[in-house]
Amino acid sequence: MKPPLVVGTLALLACAGCVGSSDSAPFADELEDDIQDPEPTPNGCENLCDTPSLASVDSLLDSTNFTPNTTRTRDNPLKGLMTSYLWGEPANDFPDQLEFLYLPMDDLWDQSGETLDTGLEPHLVAAAARGHHAVIRVYIDYPTLASGLPGYLTNQVPCTTYSDHGGGCSPDYDDPELVTAMLGLISAMGEHYDADPRLGFVQVGLLGFWGEWHTWPYPDWFPTEATQNAVLGAYEEAFITTHLQVRKPMANSVSMRIGYHDDSFAYSTIGEIDWFFLPDLESAGAEHRWQQVPIGGEVRPELQATIFESSYETDTYAQDIDQCIEATHATYLLNYQAFNEGGVGYAGAERDHAEATALALGYRFEVQSATLSAGGLLDRTVEAQVSVEITQSGVAPFYYPLFLTVDSEALDGTRTAADDLQTLLPGESRSVTVELGQVSVDVLNAPLSLGLSSPMLLSDQKVALATESPWTQDNGALTLHWELGCETEADEFVSPGEVVSINSDGCICVCDVDGQIRACGQETCQK
Repeated sequence: MKPPLVVGTLALLACAGCVGSSDSAPFADELEDDIQDPEPTPNGCENLCDTPSLASVDSLLDSTNFTPNTTRTRDNPLKGLMTSYLWGEPANDFPDQLEFLYLPMDDLWDQSGETLDTGLEPHLVAAAARGHHAVIRVYIDYPTLASGLPGYLTNQVPCTTYSDHGGGCSPDYDDPELVTAMLGLISAMGEHYDADPRLGFVQVGLLGFWGEWHTWPYPDWFPTEATQNAVLGAYEEAFITTHLQVRKPMANSVSMRIGYHDDSFAYSTIGEIDWFFLPDLESAGAEHRWQQVPIGGEVRPELQATIFESSYETDTYAQDIDQCIEATHATYLLNYQAFNEGGVGYAGAERDHAEATALALGYRFEVQSATLSAGGLLDRTVEAQVSVEITQSGVAPFYYPLFLTVDSEALDGTRTAADDLQTLLPGESRSVTVELGQVSVDVLNAPLSLGLSSPMLLSDQKVALATESPWTQDNGALTLHWELGCETEADEFVSPGEVVSINSDGCICVCDVDGQIRACGQETCQK
């Protein structure tokens, strides 16, 4: 498809005929001497202008130039389904941009303080090498596993053994020594890793079975609200940039910059039972917190093997996963079976459904239209900008700063919009302008690539727009292309800034951005 041709719209100007380099003119050999030795003419026309033209153009690429294509977002970061590489390498190539780290506290903290260099850093290095952000949770009591209580606290902190959930030992979370250790670890983690682009989300963890903030069926074992708020407050103070999540809307979490994770996703997510995830958020007044803080979780392990099969039947405790995502505005889900079910992971129609569900998680940005504005032609340069109408068609925001960018081989570097798309909510649209500045006229007819950038992206990551155009290459950035210029009397097409002729007054006639051929100080190039 050819880019739109812009010709003919007349605009009033003070000085148009602004001359560019002679090697771009179709009649350069004939005009070279006159251009190099300009003489004022009786009507005041000068061959060389020193005032920008007042002519301008706004060239629209409307919606007919853009086609939605969600598969382009397959590898978009900070969203989708994930696994934990601590449980083994994936058996397939199911798309994943996140990975889960479930770490015992005693790997990260001992009597001398934090041990993050050995307990966490190697995991983050490995995840980043795979092109993944990490989602981390620290636990103390993980049923069936050895206690994560730091060794020096073993004889100081009371611990109650149990056989439920496979057995374990639940510590006294209100013990002053343990509280001091937890708050120390949280502070150290924030000091070392807040805003680290390798770390996507931090689950609060620490308290309760699996760090899931419950000790069911022994509610008396769970810490007091004072300890809960101490842990939550320490996290909020330590992590100013990196997003946090907690299992339930407990204590003061609703008033904090803390999101939530549902670890029984599609089992007890939606419905009328009050302790289910969404009803629990609603009763706490947190059902709209997704607009500022992220929702994540884990597909209930017992459902992972069947939830994407055509034979899956929904009921109270086997819910439609796509409905759950739509209702909760979830950004990511842990799902080990997608990557390793039966030693091979999902396959066939089951995998197709799972991939479609992964695409439905989190953010999605689409382009509806784009306008190239240019004016002030002077010496083969113009002032230019690109305005893009963007729609958020996902279910959740992009929770970190995100900016529209324009690139081109004709530009001397990437141009970035000032407007932060982090605040664009699903269902909303916004016109975002990228100032290109004073650029060569070559930019006007060069392919322009649109992208999205964030300080939280890893070096090889990109956020793809869920849109393609006729000029977009396979697996390439969304590309825009205009064709601005003038038609000569000989039915030739010339680009802005190109010299066309010399009129009878001795004025050099130049193609202006609005498709008119003009001489300096004249509305059109007079004969």
